[in-house]
Amino acid sequence: MGLGLAALVHSFAKLPGGRVAMAQLRSREDPAGPSSPSMVEAFVSPEAWREITGRGDAPMGVGLVLTGVFEPPVDGDGAIRLLAFDPGTGRTCATAEALVDGDCAGTNLVAVIDDLWSSLGGEIGSLERVRGLGWDVLESVLRAEQCALANPARGGSREWLAAILHLSRAIGDDPDARYPVERLASLAMEAANAPALDPREACAAIRAIERAYQEARDATELVEALAALLLRLGRAPEAERYLNTALLRSPGRANVYAMLAHAMRLQHKYDGALAVLRTGFEASGRDPALCVEWGAVCAARGDIVGAQTSWREALARDPYHPTAYGFLTALTLKQQDASTGQWLVDAALAASAAHVDVFRGALQLALFSEADGLPRAARLARLCERVLDMSPKDSTALLVSAHALHALGQSSQARSRLDHIARVAAGSPQAADAEQLRFMLEDPATELELQSLIRAAKAEPPARLSEVSARARRLATMHNSWRAWMAGAVAERRRGRWPAARDALKLGLQIAPGAAVLHSEMALAFLKLGQPLVAVRHAEIAAGLGENSAQSAGTLACALAALGRSAEARAVANRALAMGPVDESLRQALVGLDPNAQGWVRRLVVRWRAWWHR
Repeated sequence: MGLGLAALVHSFAKLPGGRVAMAQLRSREDPAGPSSPSMVEAFVSPEAWREITGRGDAPMGVGLVLTGVFEPPVDGDGAIRLLAFDPGTGRTCATAEALVDGDCAGTNLVAVIDDLWSSLGGEIGSLERVRGLGWDVLESVLRAEQCALANPARGGSREWLAAILHLSRAIGDDPDARYPVERLASLAMEAANAPALDPREACAAIRAIERAYQEARDATELVEALAALLLRLGRAPEAERYLNTALLRSPGRANVYAMLAHAMRLQHKYDGALAVLRTGFEASGRDPALCVEWGAVCAARGDIVGAQTSWREALARDPYHPTAYGFLTALTLKQQDASTGQWLVDAALAASAAHVDVFRGALQLALFSEADGLPRAARLARLCERVLDMSPKDSTALLVSAHALHALGQSSQARSRLDHIARVAAGSPQAADAEQLRFMLEDPATELELQSLIRAAKAEPPARLSEVSARARRLATMHNSWRAWMAGAVAERRRGRWPAARDALKLGLQIAPGAAVLHSEMALAFLKLGQPLVAVRHAEIAAGLGENSAQSAGTLACALAALGRSAEARAVANRALAMGPVDESLRQALVGLDPNAQGWVRRLVVRWRAWWHR
């Protein structure tokens, strides 16, 4: 339970002039035990901290250590003891201890934490909401917080479903308690907005939230969380029914109107969605959430000017609204509107605090809208710092930061960023992309030779491609470079030596499994070698890694066609047309397809091959 309590303090407590971080202690590795050490709870004395520091395991820049012992009130009263000390000198800065009664566990714990934290000049913030919880409810809350904690042993992931199940149990024990309701809703909304979501876990979470809602019927937050997960799973009609019920209970809640309009928009009920939003404006005023959804409906109807106007209004009312900023960022990038991009980047740089996605969006805009040079590098470095302050393992921000620092002449810091990528994102697209900068920093001559090799693989006449292939093998072997293997594969592909191209690509993928272009080339190689099923797998991996080029889509369409999956092949071909800009000869080939005429699949393959070999 101590770890869950530490997670609560970490989430809500604040100290002036510094950030609160959480150190997770791991057990010593046992050769006969599990492959990875487990997390442990322990009271860390100043002497123990000095030992940890002496081993080099302590984090840098620690100004205060807070540790403690917590005995839950299981059989009679429990107890809690807290100690804050200076890690440099071991001097005690504050102590606090108290008995913990089962019926007043929340009150007892909040009181002792508040006593210690206030003596340090800090505030406990929203931890106050735990006050009043009995032990039965608080135990479930602490277990949920422990599950919600980012665990380095799991690659930083969180057991969000287990946390939701614990909180659902807490709501069942005390339907009137507000903290479990608000925390469950918050976790569910985070999961619904996460980049990846397991549908089975989402369905299990939906069932748990439905049970909790049966207990706490007035908790509109649970309906919003439920609807967010249903919308993420594409179950818009169910979300619409729940949200209509919620409006009867909370007719003035702007977020419910916005989500209801969202559900209707996904069902192409645009007029109905706008009618719901008008009612929301009357009930809740010009709330930013309503303005954002109005813009989304306008965009779905093709009214780009109306969408942009509405999203700008949302930002005027809430300058760093993450959804409005995200929508406007996407539209700005699509329209290549440099002036709007500059305005959005300037706004993000001026922000004292904002959601991490705002800074991520500003990073994309700065890369697009600003010319190369020291001013751009300085702005990119600042934006990356803002992202990394909130998300230290963001591999994109780490890579952009490394390039910016290199441009600013800060080579050692750039190398540190690259090393961090290798530790936290090995096998990612960013780790693959980092190869070029690493060679620029550590072996510029080899980088120049690699760039020359890549150009030669694409442009040398056929008679000289065998020489290029040999040169590629030499560089790849000497410098362990996936780009050299890629260049060799391109040269072999141009020679028509598909088995040799495939073998070179395999060696490249051993070095950089996150290189999307390797998977794209591998898809074509397997297609040519008569293995369309393997080709489809590599093309789909390439798409998942961000390779959304017309080339990759065309390869996937051909592979699907070769498998007889004509409808899917046609859909992919149409998607390639929508990517834009698309090579004109490829566009003509795709547009000219007649899905109802016999032989269109064969013509697609023939035309694609002609485009590839142009």
